[in-house]
Amino acid sequence: MLNQESLENIIKSAPDENDRWDFKLQWYKTNDRNSMLLDIINMVNTPHHYDCYIIIGIDDDTGEVIGIKDNKDRMTKQNLQDFLRSKPFAQNFYPLTDVTTYKVYSPKKQEKVEIDVITIFDENNVPLYLDKDIEGEYLLDDKGKVRRDNKGKKLKSPKIPQGLIYSRINDSNTPRDRSTSDAQMELLWKKRFRLDLNVFAQFKHYLKDVKNWFYTETENKPKYIYQLNPDFLIEETADDQEQFKAKFVSWAQSLMNVRVSCKNIQLKYRGIVIKEYIARIMDGGRFIACDPNTGNIGHDNFFDYYIEDSLKYFVNEMIDSVSFPNFDTRNWEGYSQIKTNLVIFKDKSELEILKSDEELQSELNKKYSPSNEDISNLARQISNNKYYDDKLWNEPEIIADQFLIEKHNAKVVNKFLYDYRFQVLKKLHPKKDEAE
Repeated sequence: MLNQESLENIIKSAPDENDRWDFKLQWYKTNDRNSMLLDIINMVNTPHHYDCYIIIGIDDDTGEVIGIKDNKDRMTKQNLQDFLRSKPFAQNFYPLTDVTTYKVYSPKKQEKVEIDVITIFDENNVPLYLDKDIEGEYLLDDKGKVRRDNKGKKLKSPKIPQGLIYSRINDSNTPRDRSTSDAQMELLWKKRFRLDLNVFAQFKHYLKDVKNWFYTETENKPKYIYQLNPDFLIEETADDQEQFKAKFVSWAQSLMNVRVSCKNIQLKYRGIVIKEYIARIMDGGRFIACDPNTGNIGHDNFFDYYIEDSLKYFVNEMIDSVSFPNFDTRNWEGYSQIKTNLVIFKDKSELEILKSDEELQSELNKKYSPSNEDISNLARQISNNKYYDDKLWNEPEIIADQFLIEKHNAKVVNKFLYDYRFQVLKKLHPKKDEAE
């Protein structure tokens, strides 16, 4: 979703437009909704992987911030989605959109004015097109009456023909009566089949399609294979350096068996290892997950975390889904439990924002001491699952104390993360009285 700062930076470029944003002085008239439909189709059919925006309330000739004057033609998110769903898109693939109102300062009016932004979300199932003609709309004169020719026949705008593929190139839409260029068409089909992505991005895309992965074992190696394209597979392999790695980790402390062992998870494309992660086999071998990252905010305030849009996170989610396809069962399985001991950021930007939060730093810098009972309980679990040669784990109370502190740090970060996300949503969707 477009934030306030990004919107204001885009407006600074007005009236210059491109294949990501378009400026409009006012909302489309109710008898000119076909023009809006064409604009949306052109912008969703773009070969890049970004959301597009129609920004309403900006003079597209001068770039001046004018604001919305006439409210009668404005549409809400629901109005717009209902309008698009009513159109004959082939295979029922219609654009996903949003309508958000912002307050932006107008130098001309010397006050903040309302700006509406239609967001056209990035879509991979391009090109989108119509499988039936859409009739033209009646043309109106300045008084709002239907215009007629010299024979008295009502005049309409040209129809939108079925089957044509429109696409925005730079700041220009495809003419209503023709399809886009062959070169642009090729780019759109490549985007549809993800042929424009590098191998890592393709892997991430396929990992999201969890229902088409399956588990097998060949050559004594557990494998996860993507059925629709077996060039992509994930393999569990032995870790030659396992003896030097931790047998206990903070984020597994909620499990009955807190001891972990190591394996490597290799992502392979056509038999070539393109990525490898250290992974932990947990809870007596019941499940496996890639190691989370370790973060630090403030003074030595460590905690473990995943980035939700990372390749590593999607690997974990796929393995969990394939291993435990019954969602009701997965609710109490180990992977869900370990996630309660760490932080899951949506993307790297959330992590960077919280790292610079002085209030969060101050909260984490406060001395936290786990209770003796909690330390004793966790230390007992470590001792009960320790092998005779685990020489590095002979002081389980010290380890338990540190693990509980890291869990506490994750809990604090999660609270601030929740509050941060709430504030972001509040800014994007303010109540009417707050917006005014």
